[in-house]
Amino acid sequence: MRKWTYLVATLLMAGTTATFTGCIDTDEPEGIAELRGAKSDFIKAQAAVELVEAELRKAQVAEQELVNAGLALQNKSAEIDLQLHELDIQLKQLLIEKEEAATAQAKAEAEAAIAKAEADKTKWENEKALIVEQYKEKMLLAETATAKAQEAYKQAMEQIEASKLLLTDEEQARLNGVQAQVAYAKQAMDKAMYGYSTTVIKRILSSEVANSTTTTNPDESTETNSSTTKYYVYLITEDPTQSADGYKAGSLKKLQEQLANYSDIVADNNLEAVLDNALKNAEFALEMTQKYADNLKAILDNEYTTVADWEAEVKKLEEEIAAAKVKEQQYNIEKGKLEVANPKLISDLDATSNKLETAKNNQNSNKNKAKTAAAYSKKVEAESVKKGLNDAISGGTTVAGYNSNTGTFAYAKGIQITEAQSQIDGWVKLIDKATKGVDLENIEWAKPQLATALAAQKEAEENYAKDYKAWEDAMAAYDESLKIELEKSEVAANAAIKKYNGLKPEDRKKEANIDAVATALVAYYKDALAKEAQVTKATATKGSETKKISAWLIADANNFKKVVGVDLGFITWDAGDIATANEISKENIGKLIDVEQDSSVKTPLEKWKSASSAVFSDNFNSGNNPRRLPVSKDEVIAAAGGNHVDALKNGNYGSLGKMIWATAETASLQAIIDQVETYKALKEAFTAQKAVEQAAQDKANTALADAVDKAKKANDEAQAAYDKVFKEVNDNIATVQKEYGDNEIIKGKIETEITVYLNNNFTNGDLGSLEAIKNLVKQEHMIALANVTAAKADVAKAKRNIEKLAAGTYTDTDYITESLASIQEKIKVKQAEYDAAQADYDAASAQLKALLAIFLK
Repeated sequence: MRKWTYLVATLLMAGTTATFTGCIDTDEPEGIAELRGAKSDFIKAQAAVELVEAELRKAQVAEQELVNAGLALQNKSAEIDLQLHELDIQLKQLLIEKEEAATAQAKAEAEAAIAKAEADKTKWENEKALIVEQYKEKMLLAETATAKAQEAYKQAMEQIEASKLLLTDEEQARLNGVQAQVAYAKQAMDKAMYGYSTTVIKRILSSEVANSTTTTNPDESTETNSSTTKYYVYLITEDPTQSADGYKAGSLKKLQEQLANYSDIVADNNLEAVLDNALKNAEFALEMTQKYADNLKAILDNEYTTVADWEAEVKKLEEEIAAAKVKEQQYNIEKGKLEVANPKLISDLDATSNKLETAKNNQNSNKNKAKTAAAYSKKVEAESVKKGLNDAISGGTTVAGYNSNTGTFAYAKGIQITEAQSQIDGWVKLIDKATKGVDLENIEWAKPQLATALAAQKEAEENYAKDYKAWEDAMAAYDESLKIELEKSEVAANAAIKKYNGLKPEDRKKEANIDAVATALVAYYKDALAKEAQVTKATATKGSETKKISAWLIADANNFKKVVGVDLGFITWDAGDIATANEISKENIGKLIDVEQDSSVKTPLEKWKSASSAVFSDNFNSGNNPRRLPVSKDEVIAAAGGNHVDALKNGNYGSLGKMIWATAETASLQAIIDQVETYKALKEAFTAQKAVEQAAQDKANTALADAVDKAKKANDEAQAAYDKVFKEVNDNIATVQKEYGDNEIIKGKIETEITVYLNNNFTNGDLGSLEAIKNLVKQEHMIALANVTAAKADVAKAKRNIEKLAAGTYTDTDYITESLASIQEKIKVKQAEYDAAQADYDAASAQLKALLAIFLK
C-alpha cells in the first residue's frame, strides 16, 4: 500500500485575490472500500482524544490544588519565619541574661527559658518542614497528572495517524490542519509549563499550482486574473532531546520547584552582593522584555493585510531565530574552548556544588535528629512522692519513660534527643499534675489550699456519718416492717365497722362507739403505711382542703367523726353535738378499707435501698438487694482502683467514696507540702537534663550548619573563579536564547492563527478575515507592555532595596519575604499563560473531535 501524503490547502495569490482549485487527484488504492468499512480506528481515535481531555482536566485540578497549597505555604511560612526571627532575637537576649545572672536561681530560670525558646524554635522549624513537604507532595501529584496527560496526547496522535488510512487526500489534509492547531496549542502549553516542548511542527510547502481565470467585460474586452494555490503539509514530530536539560528558568514547573525550595532563599550573610545581583537580573529582564515589546510593535507597524504578508513575517522570524541560534552555536564553541582550557574551574564548581547539595540534604535530613549520648535515669525514693505521682496517672494509661512500680524516670542511650525531651516534658507535666498546681517556689500559698481541703474532708466525713446512720435506721425500719401483720389490722378494722353497724341508732351516736371504729382504722392505716407505703384510695374534703382518708385519721383520729364521717354522709352534727350516726354503707366501707401504693412515699425496702446507695453506692449490692453489712474502705479503694480517683470524687461510690477521696486529697496536699523540696529537685533535674540534651542537639545542628557554610563558601569561591572566565560567554548565550525564545513564541502564535485561518478557508471555501492574526499580535503586544511596566517596577524596587540596605532598614527576612512573593506572582502570570494555551487546546480539540465524528459517519 502506498504512503499517503497529509495536506492542507493554502491559497496565496500573486495579486489581491485567490481561488481554491481543488485538491490533488489520487487514485484510490485497491481495497480502500474495505478500509472505509473498518471504523474501529476512528472510534479508538475519538476515545483517545477524549481521554486526553479527561487527563488534562485531572491535571488542571491537580495544578489548582498545587496553587492553593502554594498560597498556604506562602501565608504560613510568613508567620513561621516571623516567629523564628523573633525567637532568634529572644535567644540572643536570653543568652546575655544567662551570662549576666547574679544567682543560681536566675541562671536556672534563664536556662529554662532558653530551653523553651529552643523547643519552640524546633516546633516552628518542624512545622515549616511539614508545609514544604505537603507542597512537594502536591507538586508530585501535579507532575504525575501532567505526565499522564502527555502520554495520553502522544497515544491520541498515534491513533489519529492510524485512522487516516480511511480518508481521502482532502480529508487527510483537513485532519492534518486541525491536528496542527492542536499541536500548536499543545506546544504553547508545554512551553508555559516546562519552558520547552518536545512537540515539533514543520510547515512544508508540498506543491504550487498556477491558476488563471478570464472574464469578458461588457465592452467585449477580456481580463485575465492569475493566482497561485499552495499545498502544505504539517509535519508533527516529537523531539525528546528538548527536555534533556530539565525545566527551563521562568517556566511554571521551575517556579514551583523554587517555591518548594524557598527555604534555600537566603542571603548567606552577603545581602549586598545578593541585592546587586538582583538589580542586574532585573535590568536584564527589562532589556529583554522591552526588546520583545519593540519587536511586536514593529510587526504591527507593517500593517499586514494578506496571508502572504504574515507568511513573510513568519519567514523573517525564522531567519532571526536561525541567526540567533547560529550566534548561540558560536558562543557555545567559544565556551567549549574555554572549557578545554579551564577544566579545573568546571570540575571545582561541579565538585563544590555537589558537596553543597550533599551538605544541605544532610542538614535537612538530620537537623534536630541527634541522638542521646548516654542513658538517663532518676529514681524517686520518697514513697509519698511516688504515691502522689502514681495517683496523678489516669487509670489504664502510662507516662513514657516512667516506671510506676519502681518510681524510676529513664530513657535509653541512642534515642533521638527530641524523643528524650518529649519524655522529659511528660515527666514535668506529671509532676505538675501530682502537685495540683501548687507553686513549689511559694509553698506558703498552698496552706490555704490545705485548709480548704481539710474543711472539705470534715464535711465529707460528716456526710458519711449521717448517711451511715440513715442506712442503719432504714435497715432497722425495714426489719420492723416485716413484723407488722397487716391482714390482722385490716380484719380488726372491718370488725370494728361491723360492730358499729350492729348498734342501735342511739348507741351509734355515742362518741365512744364512733371513736372505737376510728382507733381500729388508724391502727390499720399506720400498719399499711409502715409496711407497704399504702394509703386509702378515697379522699375526704373539709372546706377547701382535700386529703386521703387515711391521712386525715393518722393526723387526728377525731377527724373520723368530724371530717370523714361528715363527708361520707353517715354522721351529722347539730350545735356541736352528733345529731345522727348512720350505718356505714358497703360503698363507704370500701372507701375506708381499700388502700393502694402511694407513689410519693417510699416503702421501707425502698428507703433502705436508697440509704444503702447513698452511703455505699450500688456497686457492692447482691442482685437488687441493699447492703445488710457495711462496705469497708479497702473494698471501695480496690473497686475504684485507688483512693484518689475521679470516680470517688464524683460520688460513684457513695458518700464513703467521697470521704475516702477527700481524705486522700488532704493527705496528698500535705505530702506535697512535706515533700516540696523533693518535687522541686525533680523538676530542676529534669529541666537541667533537657537543657543538656538541647545543648547536644544544638551542637549537632551547628555542625550541620557549619558544614553547609563551609561548602557554601567553597562553592562561592569556585563560582567566582568560574564566572571570571565564563560569565561573559554564559550571559551572551542566555541573551540569544531569550531573544530567539521570544521570537519562537510569537512565531508559534502567528502560525497557529494562520493555520486556523487556512483551515476555515479549507472548510468554507471562503478567505474570511485576517484580523484574528493582527488582534493576536496586538494582544501579545499589550501583555508585553504590561510586562515592561512590571519589569521597570522590579528595577526600581531593586534599587530601593539597595538604598534601604545602606540605610539599615532592609534585612534577610525582607529579602526572603519579597523573593517568595515574587515567585508566587511569577507563578500566577505563568499559570495564566498556561490556562490561555489550554483554552486554545480545548477549542482545537473540540474541532478535532467534531471532524473525527464527521469522518466516522
